[in-house]
Formats: sequence, structure tokens, C-alpha cells
Amino acid sequence: MSMKKIIVLFLSLVMMSGCTNAAQQERLKFESYKTLYTDVLNAKDLKTSSFYFYIDYSVTDLGNQTYRYDVIIDRPQVAMYDVEILLIHDDGSLVISETMMPSVGIFEDKTYYMIPNQINKPTNYVQGFVLNGISNMRPIHLKMVVSWKDASTKQVKEYFDFTLE
Repeated sequence: MSMKKIIVLFLSLVMMSGCTNAAQQERLKFESYKTLYTDVLNAKDLKTSSFYFYIDYSVTDLGNQTYRYDVIIDRPQVAMYDVEILLIHDDGSLVISETMMPSVGIFEDKTYYMIPNQINKPTNYVQGFVLNGISNMRPIHLKMVVSWKDASTKQVKEYFDFTLE
């Protein structure tokens, strides 16, 4: 076998393994999404506020019985590393919706940090996040999980339940 054929074969194998790794990474991200989604649906200790950060929300009437909801998570009170958030528009069923729900830190190839008084967007140190979606009914019932690692790398999760009038 000539050297040229060996190089072409080697490059083909490298490219195929790269595609496999990318597909595997996407599959892992989706599995993480589904796990968080299931955790939120099954959570029992649901809160409406947090000691660790502020939560605010609003609803905007877009007309034609369509409403936009915004949930703002900001002003961290503690250092929060590897932040992941999933916001679910809960219709009362315990089934994962086929509609993708608003999320942060799950599908992106970025790691987000919320640390008091430290904002540097190019390095993903943020003040907060805005998650939003559209609903055709009111009131809007939302559930949310905010997951992060604390300064000692301990995993922390808080679950929330809101009804927006």
C-alpha cells in the first residue's frame, strides 16, 4: 500500500472518529437534559425563591391568546460554578414534552459561572440569565431546576415552582 493511500485512510479514520465523538457529545447533552427534566417533574421540595440568587419573572400578552414568559435568575449571593438551568412549562403531565424547554449550560459548549461582583462575559462569568418561552394558556405554570457546584465543588440543586398570572 502506498504512503498516499495510508495517509488518506488515516485521515478518513480521524474524521470519522471526530463525527462519532460529536454525535456522542450531543447524545450525552440530551441525556443530561432528560435527566434534569425528569428530576424537575419528580421534585418534591419545590421553592418560589432562593437564598443563593434572586428570581424574578414576568408575563407579556402578545395578543391572540399568546403569552411570553420571562424568568430572570441573577444577583448571585454565593459563588456558583458550572451553572445549569432548565425551565419547564408544566402542563400537569409527568411526561417529557417533545418541545425543547428553555435551558442554560446544558447544550452549550460553555461553562457558566455566577459569582458575586464578578462579571466577565468573554470568560462566561455572568451576572445572570433570562429564560423565556411562549404559552397559549394562562395562568402559566412553570417548574425549574438550577444546578451548580459550590466553592468546594459540591453539587447543589434547587427546584422551583411558579404560577404566573
